[in-house]
Amino acid sequence: MIYKYNCMINEEIKPSRLYYNFSSLFTATKSYIDNYNKDNFELKSRINANHRATAELITRLYAKQLNKAISRGDSFEDGIPGFKTFNPSLASCKGCTVRTIINHKDRLKAAGFIIKEVHHGKTGIELWINPLIFDERVKNFHPLVQEHQEQKNNNSDVNSLINVTRTLQEHHKNTEESRISNSVNAKANELEPAFLQRLVNNFWKYARSKLFPDNIFSKEEELKILANITTTVYRNFEVKGSYKDWKEYQDSLYKRVEMVKRWLDRNPYRWIPTAYLYFHPHNKRNNFKNTYQWYLKQQNLKRNIRNRILIQKAEKEWIDHDKGEGKHKDKSRLQLFRLQLKHLESYRDKTLLKAYENSLQKILSKDLIK
Repeated sequence: MIYKYNCMINEEIKPSRLYYNFSSLFTATKSYIDNYNKDNFELKSRINANHRATAELITRLYAKQLNKAISRGDSFEDGIPGFKTFNPSLASCKGCTVRTIINHKDRLKAAGFIIKEVHHGKTGIELWINPLIFDERVKNFHPLVQEHQEQKNNNSDVNSLINVTRTLQEHHKNTEESRISNSVNAKANELEPAFLQRLVNNFWKYARSKLFPDNIFSKEEELKILANITTTVYRNFEVKGSYKDWKEYQDSLYKRVEMVKRWLDRNPYRWIPTAYLYFHPHNKRNNFKNTYQWYLKQQNLKRNIRNRILIQKAEKEWIDHDKGEGKHKDKSRLQLFRLQLKHLESYRDKTLLKAYENSLQKILSKDLIK
């Protein structure tokens, strides 16, 4: 879901709300965060339970500040004011470090919950919250005079009023797996169209930021690019698969984009076609879909290197064991074999197990010769 702030800030509409109800604000905050998370599958960009708790804390303190101003007779005729506070005060209220608060604010800024922050030195910071949280009709923002005792953490009394605890089930509402766990075995043609469209939108958002950061696209151009991506990258979702399958495929697509990005960065003379052509189904020469074989080759190379390292480690353990050295020197040969086999089986790679079997045969053959 994309929220447009510029038009909100430029318009001047007087708010009609005379009192800010905490319950309604928390509901609006939860709705905003849930909608944002639906459109973002990357863990590093999602709002988790801790970020949500910080957003709720800011919402409550902001509402308390606004209601106090209303009780003093402020009418907000020029628009809802901004929220002035202090990082140490927020950290004390939440029971965390100032660094944590700063990190959480950065995540909330990226999500559009906090649309602006101004630092005023010793007088604290000033935050502008997305108007959709407090009033969709509110468009103009002005700073609110902050009482000096705020710095002494007079907001600490709201600790008892803010329940930031989460059950495990509620905590995992911030993950894609929990949202779709009831439909893990659903096939592609049975998946929600909104879920499939989010895959396309999120891929384009990621590819654009990595491969076309300086390009400007019109709405019509983006629609054509999204249509091409649906055809070439996702094959119009004709392939059947579960939610989990598509999530894993999406992760592989991100890795392929990163491969192209690294390839471009290594030489300034390298290039790729425009986005429209790069994802066009009739582009056979340098289409993004050609990166699939490249990706498989790299994955196989990484797996082979990993397997060689694991086998070399296992062989060294056998050599050390025969010398009465190493961490397994007190174990029998059978115990050492079982430990190694259990460890290697965890990788679920038949090639690795076959290589381990061949390595053991060589070790046993040497023992027989001796």
